[in-house]
Amino acid sequence: MLLRTARLITGISSLLVLLSPAAAIDPDRDFTGAWYLDEQKSDLAALPSTAPAQLSINQEGAAIRCTETDKDGKSAVWTYRTDSSVSKYRVGNAHMSSQTKWEGEAFLINTIVTGSQNYVVNDRWKLSRDHRTLTIRRQMQRGAGPETEAVLVYRNQVPGAVNPDQPAGQPSAPSPAAPPAGSAPQPPAEIVVPAGTKIPLTLINSLSTKHSSEGDRVYLQTAFPITFDGRIVIPRGSYVTGTVTEAKRPGKVKGKGEIFLRFDSLTLPNGTTRDFRSRLGGTDAGQFDRAEGKIKGDGGKGSDARTVATTTGAGASVGAIAGSAASHGAMGAGIGAAAGAAAGLAAVMLSRGPDLVLPRGTSFEMVLDRDVRYKPAELP
Repeated sequence: MLLRTARLITGISSLLVLLSPAAAIDPDRDFTGAWYLDEQKSDLAALPSTAPAQLSINQEGAAIRCTETDKDGKSAVWTYRTDSSVSKYRVGNAHMSSQTKWEGEAFLINTIVTGSQNYVVNDRWKLSRDHRTLTIRRQMQRGAGPETEAVLVYRNQVPGAVNPDQPAGQPSAPSPAAPPAGSAPQPPAEIVVPAGTKIPLTLINSLSTKHSSEGDRVYLQTAFPITFDGRIVIPRGSYVTGTVTEAKRPGKVKGKGEIFLRFDSLTLPNGTTRDFRSRLGGTDAGQFDRAEGKIKGDGGKGSDARTVATTTGAGASVGAIAGSAASHGAMGAGIGAAAGAAAGLAAVMLSRGPDLVLPRGTSFEMVLDRDVRYKPAELP
């Protein structure tokens, strides 16, 4: 009995260790370490101030404690939360409010900065496979100005690299095929943007159910960069072409304007082009029917009612004036109102509803129906 109880206690203790926050951290998501800036590998031109020379990170459970130190020895300390709560802190004279989330093994941080300058920072943290390199891609947006991007590359000076393919509990052994120390890691043979990836787009040319027809070309640009393993694969401003597959004008009595779109090709800024077929995933214009992939315009019931009301009132006024002249004002108003209403109904029957118009700058979301593949040499 005592032996069984001891085994039960041991089992519960082991389970609690496994479920503890420290044990729950995925090694590929653990940024703990002393990181030193590699200026030669970094792209710092777009930063508004000097990049931290050193970044110390201590990660425990849902807290990531960061200490940055500049070349003059000045430091700042703050903590990110990974449990969807907002982290508020101060760096110098600037007030920060950060929201985080995970994207696979990448850590995404959205920070609103207020102070002498107000702007938004979007960081993407990603570890290399050997855990010796931390790459931070930083995008900054100031008001209506252009978006800028910087790349901060940090090296972990603490020995003891992690082999992600090594089973837990077994000592690591050097791989005979491993490259010599200090050599650059080999790039992947192919970079794949998987099917289902959502790409935000901005319309370059305007469309409408009045002037567009089946087969018309559609021209757009990507509104946000798409990354893979810490590298931008599809930069912002890449070109996308599409086709209007159907355009329906609104009916004279009922019905709304409709436009169906298909996306056909994607061209990177360096000219690399991929042909594909992709569907519309959403838009900020009109009424989007996700099941059929079409955009609907607004109905014209409100304007039709105003037309009938306006012509009825005008007819009543004219009839009242004519009736007064013949000493039959009330009868004239009634006859005029009836005539005005009839005229209004006729106008509604002969006119179409409002056309669907998609102006330049309309936002769309494209969803890839198949993988888009690139060789590293084909990327900008």
